[in-house]
Amino acid sequence: MPFLRGKLLGNGFSPKAKEELQWLLDQLEKYYSYVASSGRVEEKHLKAIKSFYRDIVVVLSMNRA
Repeated sequence: MPFLRGKLLGNGFSPKAKEELQWLLDQLEKYYSYVASSGRVEEKHLKAIKSFYRDIVVVLSMNRA
């Protein structure tokens, strides 16, 4: 996740967008660890990841610096 975090947070977004992205990435990382420890990926996990993706895209598209 460090690569994703570095790319998203280092691209000139507003402070509010960076804060929101930081929070989303923290939550995504925790969720990734949870899914990894469960030993299998289920449909509900994929839906949650898609939700993270949509949330990140919204922040990126609406909060440009």
